[in-house]
Amino acid sequence: MEKFMIEAALNESTTKDMNPHVPYTPEEIARDAIACAEAGAVIVHYHPRDLRTGKTLFDATELYAEVNRLVRKESDVILYPTYPQDLPRDQRIAHIVKLSKDPKARFEMATLDLGSTNFATNDPGTGTFTGGGNSYINTHEDTIYFMKTMKDLNVWFNFGLRDIGHMRHIHAYQQLGLVPNPVVVKLFMWEHSYFGPTPDARGILAYLDAAPKDTPLHWFLTTKREAIRPLSMLAAAMGGHVRTGLGDVPTLDGKTPTNVELVRMAVETAHMAGREVATIAEARRIMKMPEFRR
Repeated sequence: MEKFMIEAALNESTTKDMNPHVPYTPEEIARDAIACAEAGAVIVHYHPRDLRTGKTLFDATELYAEVNRLVRKESDVILYPTYPQDLPRDQRIAHIVKLSKDPKARFEMATLDLGSTNFATNDPGTGTFTGGGNSYINTHEDTIYFMKTMKDLNVWFNFGLRDIGHMRHIHAYQQLGLVPNPVVVKLFMWEHSYFGPTPDARGILAYLDAAPKDTPLHWFLTTKREAIRPLSMLAAAMGGHVRTGLGDVPTLDGKTPTNVELVRMAVETAHMAGREVATIAEARRIMKMPEFRR
């Protein structure tokens, strides 16, 4: 089996009320990114946050630039941003376009979400569905625009999938000559969000059965909270990779871990499954990303 790759999602929408270790400031985010890379992460994802309220600032270009410059002083870990959902397509990736001109602040990577998803609203105490939610819309026109723009900017990209049908979109985009080879995907599998296949081995296999058969595929399992343990072990045993971090797992076993502790847990999971953990340089080779140049 190829070496195990670990991504750390540092903050997402997790607040300091939920976990005091979650990073808000550029200095906190950069510190965690560097420490997670040293612990075994090869990819780091983060949201720029309002320094007072913690609210995500989706297109805060200067905050992104500050974090990336701080990280680049010490680490070549692969960084990628988040994107607003409810803006015209050109504005959704405007921060990547702006930063692409600065070699010390640019993003090398983007994750492009495929298709549209109905998110559920759940009772925070029980996790049961309350009948509400919102829709995350990604049309084919949106995705094609994103892929073409990333290619023009020389930004390597992978795909985020929340339903099996999204895997079939990759087949369609291959016909347009837009899909990287190999294909790298993130499989989002959340127990209480009511989208996609069930978060278990059968659900993973359902995704993989729909994958392109003639293209190498590398997949990362992305889940929430306590599901991180069993699903990370499944990913490690089945030849996949994993995303972890406080953005997805703000609490675990009633405790408030750090990002580094969650990365170390992923490393231990890999070793229990008999997998070696990839270095950043090895991950770039596995995914056929360009080598990092300072």
